[in-house]
Amino acid sequence: MKNTQRLLTWILVAVMIVVSTVALVACVDKPEPTELTELTLPKLKDNQMAVIIKNGDNDYTSYVVTLGKAGTDATTGEGVIDYLCAEVGLEVIWEDSTYGKYLTAIGGAKVVKANEYVMIMTSVEKDKGNWAGVDTYVVDGVSIVYSQVGISEMSVEAGAIIYFEIATF
Repeated sequence: MKNTQRLLTWILVAVMIVVSTVALVACVDKPEPTELTELTLPKLKDNQMAVIIKNGDNDYTSYVVTLGKAGTDATTGEGVIDYLCAEVGLEVIWEDSTYGKYLTAIGGAKVVKANEYVMIMTSVEKDKGNWAGVDTYVVDGVSIVYSQVGISEMSVEAGAIIYFEIATF
């Protein structure tokens, strides 16, 4: 009888561990890519931000990223990109220069000519460039502006949009 009770106790403990593990894994909000034919903003919850990549003409990929316990604890744009690489296999190619690290490819946006670069834009007010002629998009009422900081310093906050596309100089 005692052996049966011990066996049942161990089985109950094992079941509780499995159920707890499944519950914890289910709480992680894994970002899924959404393919778009025009630049539109995804619906975001209070603890989410978005990364949007222009892959080519009428070809965009959008990722909704949950911030905090259910997603990432990243505090910079680079941290969010690293998170997307780890969670969904986002392809990213970094290069080093005397000015620091920079992107040459992210998702379907790839530098292929000498006069091209990955332009990084943001909706976060403190990171927006404010010089004359700065590129700006207004999408669904949100202003997305060329960033005055690099991706490694870019702010992450709920509601933020980080946008990438290939530009020329």
